[in-house]
Amino acid sequence: MAARNLALQFSRLALGTRASCSQILPIRSISSSLPKFDSIRDNHRAGTRLTGPEQEIFEGTTGANQLLSVNLKNIEARFPTAETLNQLFDGIPYKDLPIVYIKATKNNTLINVMDNKQHVIIYTSCRLEGFKHARKKTTIAGQTTGVAAGQKLVRRGIRTVRVEVKGIGPGRLSSVKGMDTAGVKIVSITDHSNLIELGPRPRKIRRI
Repeated sequence: MAARNLALQFSRLALGTRASCSQILPIRSISSSLPKFDSIRDNHRAGTRLTGPEQEIFEGTTGANQLLSVNLKNIEARFPTAETLNQLFDGIPYKDLPIVYIKATKNNTLINVMDNKQHVIIYTSCRLEGFKHARKKTTIAGQTTGVAAGQKLVRRGIRTVRVEVKGIGPGRLSSVKGMDTAGVKIVSITDHSNLIELGPRPRKIRRI
């Protein structure tokens, strides 16, 4: 009986007029709009572009499709001359300043400070500062070693030095920043890295 009643009701709906159908089943329009903003994932992948003249570029990074202009006006005045050796820095001639030798290898960072007579003042490395195994070849280890070397120099009354860097290890730039953080004034930085380290290794020729 219930099935027959249900069939009769469906038949009445099918045979009804258009007005009766609209009264039973009202029709509503559904509208949709286009998305106004991109998703958070798309914005994250695209990144944030810096606009303006002030942009900071770190060592070892590639540019963000932008060309930076270099001011070459009076570039000759920036190179050292014979008078630079007699120039005073905090009352000390440039040639008498202590020299900080930084050797940045791929597994360690070594810092050796010597005076103008080639006498060792201090020596430290990532291993001596408590970093072991794979932690020695990190930028944090190089920065900590630089801070420790700077603090030792400050305790000895040395606050102005010149730096000579060799190698392209991870502690190359972070150790210099660490010394600056410790309160040591760095007058000049000289790079003695070999050019062969920057390129691919030469292949060995096998003789037959």
